[in-house]
Amino acid sequence: METRLMKKQMTAAYQYSYVRLVLNYYTILETVADEAPQTQQMTDYLKRLNSLIGECISGKEVNKDLLALRKDMTHEVEVLTSYADCFQIFEYILNRMERKFISSGKTNDGDEAFIKRLMGFITDTSDSAVMNGRIKQIIGQLPIRLTKQKFYSLLMEGLSVYLGSPRENLRDMMYTLRTESMVSLPEGMDAGHKDIYEILQQFKRMDYRDMTFDSFEEASAKLSYASQVLTDESGFYVMLQDVINDLCVLMFAKQDAVIDINEEEFYRSVISSIQVKLDQEDFTVGEDEFLDQLTQLEGRQETYYERYLKVEVLKENEESADDGDYIRSMNVDRLLSGSSFAELIKEEGRETLSGEESAIVDKSYLNQQAQAYIQELEELFADAPKPVVRAVMAKVLSDLPVYFNSIDEIQEYVRGSFSSCLDRAEKETCMELLEELMDYENKLV
Repeated sequence: METRLMKKQMTAAYQYSYVRLVLNYYTILETVADEAPQTQQMTDYLKRLNSLIGECISGKEVNKDLLALRKDMTHEVEVLTSYADCFQIFEYILNRMERKFISSGKTNDGDEAFIKRLMGFITDTSDSAVMNGRIKQIIGQLPIRLTKQKFYSLLMEGLSVYLGSPRENLRDMMYTLRTESMVSLPEGMDAGHKDIYEILQQFKRMDYRDMTFDSFEEASAKLSYASQVLTDESGFYVMLQDVINDLCVLMFAKQDAVIDINEEEFYRSVISSIQVKLDQEDFTVGEDEFLDQLTQLEGRQETYYERYLKVEVLKENEESADDGDYIRSMNVDRLLSGSSFAELIKEEGRETLSGEESAIVDKSYLNQQAQAYIQELEELFADAPKPVVRAVMAKVLSDLPVYFNSIDEIQEYVRGSFSSCLDRAEKETCMELLEELMDYENKLV
């Protein structure tokens, strides 16, 4: 890789990430000063990160441990995301039961008038991507009254879009379907999450058919609690991951970056002060304690990031997969991509795609992948209450690429969904949710 280009990229990334590290690290201190970590696991991750920063400041080699922490943090957020996907299934169920116990006091204009409005909403755009997004959102809220055979037929229609495309694309979709339909869950979901794990098991065993108002209220409260826990923990881990990513950029860029010694020493002094407070569990932050230092950082982050954006970064390609400089350059770019959990290229390089991985999807491969997933769904559906089955079906259908060939087909599907739903409370809820969707989208226009 060209030395001049490498130095420009790494210097800009190094300066930007150093400033980000100071600001993000201070944000952690402020956050725990307001509220201490809520679980022992969160505390342990914070201590682990803080210890690595202390070693880094003292000049010790922490590259391996830093990447291991990043990997563990990524797995932790994958677990929390899986919990969120599961609870979305049960939120779908409770939403459709609410009108059995709590009247909205609203009236609607009837199925046909509402369907006409829905179709107008779908077609009120010339952007095909926006239209397809609206179709998928609507499908995810419609009442589900499908036989398993019809559902599997629609599943196959949706997956058939991948015929002729790279197999990797289909595998990505199958991963999404498996994780969001509760078919494939990460190992160790109960570790460090005993309370929400137990709530999830209760939802799986719940008697939805004979649910009373009291049990509905109790279930809703548990769902709200679990959602808040997931939101709080995910936010905390993303905050830690941002600091880890900043450290990773410094690790990858250090050998090529050019920075003023006094500037770097200033950053290190602020980081050291924060590290000591966190290490001593001194979570108090005086009103003006870091004011002077933070004031000196004003405008630097934006300036350095603009400088980084102007640097020409090489595009990823297989030919450079074993070039160490290239790998560091690509990892820095991924770390600064805005995705906190972007996958990094391993130092030993990437394996080139095998013939199987680079092949396209044909009917045989599609059927093989689809049938394996259908078998997994069969096992899930075998012990699941009917409301859970319907919720999973709705989620799967809304995840699939749009498989309708015309607006008329969409309209008939929507009409069939409403006409086959004899549960007045559920239909009323679905219409309310779709109404909210249309109102929200229209406000964005």
